[in-house]
Parts: sequence; C-alpha cells; structure tokens
Amino acid sequence: MPLHLNEFQQPQLTGYVQNVPPAREYLLANFMPEEPVYDINFAYNVINGKYAEAASITGWNATAPLRDTAEQERAFGQVAKVQHGFRLDETQLLQYNRPRAEQESNAVIEGIYTSTDELSQGVDDIKEYLRAQVIYNGQLVYNDDENDIHLNIDFGLPSENKLTATTQWSEEGATPLTDIKAAVEQYKKTNQKQKPVVMHITSATEALLLNNEQIRTQIYGTDNGKRLLTKTDIQNAFSALSLPPYQVNDDVIVVQGDEVQLLDDNKVVFLGADLGKTMIGPTVENNYAPGKFAKPSIKENPPEQSVIVGEAPFPALKRKKSIVTLSV
Repeated sequence: MPLHLNEFQQPQLTGYVQNVPPAREYLLANFMPEEPVYDINFAYNVINGKYAEAASITGWNATAPLRDTAEQERAFGQVAKVQHGFRLDETQLLQYNRPRAEQESNAVIEGIYTSTDELSQGVDDIKEYLRAQVIYNGQLVYNDDENDIHLNIDFGLPSENKLTATTQWSEEGATPLTDIKAAVEQYKKTNQKQKPVVMHITSATEALLLNNEQIRTQIYGTDNGKRLLTKTDIQNAFSALSLPPYQVNDDVIVVQGDEVQLLDDNKVVFLGADLGKTMIGPTVENNYAPGKFAKPSIKENPPEQSVIVGEAPFPALKRKKSIVTLSV
C-alpha cells in the first residue's frame, strides 16, 4: 500500500506540505500576514460549511469531507478548520500493489504528491478567499441551503467609508478622477491624514478608466483626438495627482463548484497597510501547534487510503477604518 511508505507518514507528509511554496501570488496576504496563535479562542465565530472544490470550512472535530462523498458536515467550534482530502481509488491501489511495470507504481506515488500539492493549494486559496471577503466586503458570508448552514459575520466597516461614484464610470460624463480624490479624502479623514497605499480594481474596472474622457483630457488636453490610453498613462496620471497606484486583482476561487471573483467588477477598494492578521490556530493533527498539516488515513476492510490537508485560519481585521470602498 503506498501510504505505508515512510515518506507518507504523518510527520513527513506534514513537513512536506508546510514547505510547499505557494502556487501563485496572493495579493491580500501582504495586508493580513499570517500569525501563529496557540489559543483556539481567537475566532470571532464558529465557521462551518462545505466548499467542494477549494477546501471545506468545517467545525472543530468534524471529519474532513472527501471529494467523492456527499455527507452533511455539521460543526461546532471556536476556530474554523479549513481542510479537504482525496481518496486513492481501487484502480490506483491495484496499480501500486500489482504493477505491470515499475513505472506504474511510481506513477501512483507521483500522483499522491501531485494531489497533495493541489490540496495544499486549495487551503491557500481558501485563506485568500476569507481575506477577500473581509477586506473587500467587510463580511464573511456563506450560505449552504442544502445542509442548512448559514454564516454571516459583519466586521463593521464604517458606513461613511462606503462611497458611490457621482456618475457611473460606464456612462458618458463620468469623472473617476474626482471620485477617486473624494475617496482618498474620506480615507484621510479616518486615518490621521494618511493616504491609502494602493487601490484594488478588476480588469473590467480598469477598462472603464482606459476609456474615460476626464482621464484622457488630464493627460493629453482637450484637443486629444480621442487618443488611446495605456495602463502606464493611468498610473502616471494618478501619480501626478498624488493619488495611490492601483493593482488589478482578477483572482477567482472555485466555491461550491462555481467560480467566484474575489473582487467585484465596478468596485474600487482603497487599502492601508497592516490591516490585520490571518491567524493560524493549533490543530490536533499538527501536534497541537499552528500550521498546515497532512494526515494520511489507512483502512483495511475494505481497503481504502486517503490524505487530508488542512489548517486552522481566521482573518482578524484590526484596522477597519483603513478600508474605503467606491462603487462605480
């Protein structure tokens, strides 16, 4: 059986997932860096539910849902445990135990590592999803009607920091530079006259800026001949007006089989530095220490082998006044 190998025992496999580099850059990790905690009482609420494709948010002591099961996950706890797993099917076990060639058994081992990497990435993805929910929306909202699990945690972003453009940016006569200046001034009011360090938008929102007449006039004057704007033009205009630079975040996470944008189109989010922490709590599987874990499971009758990868994260927002949203 492949999971009987020393390299797939829990200490070795846990060490492996803790050292797997992130598969991609997570923009929001810089604003809420991870911080290990040893007290499971840090969570704002119990988080439970089911995320089929990325990872599952389950409660303390809940079993990790395997991807080929539809069992209901019920949870209670003080720290959410993000975890998911994969199961070696009968064909894979036969390929390893009775290989027609050495390459066949080696392929099973390589497949275990590949699947474990994917599980680890799924945990990283869901941490970014949690951060995005908090930073971009000020809430953690999750509804699973099938299992009657509903979650809504409001982090209390100031209502005065939620602004709307004077004219929708898709309409003629829109004034995004004026709207952005107003948002920066609102940010300064609640942050001791400090400016935001960056604003986040999607490519769809960026396209509105690239087609805007106010920005074109700012750069080329009134007799501009409808010249095309570039991304560099936009950034330079912002810099000249002492406005923060922007970053495009088009990241998508698969949640319950659906692709979910982390940031909505037609929305600008102004961010300060050090918004909070992504708390990483302890787990039994990681020997009561914070951090990612990997747990192999072996059953003999009937034969079954599986691997679970998880972690106990929670996005703790500390500087809610340092977020301003602008609906455009």
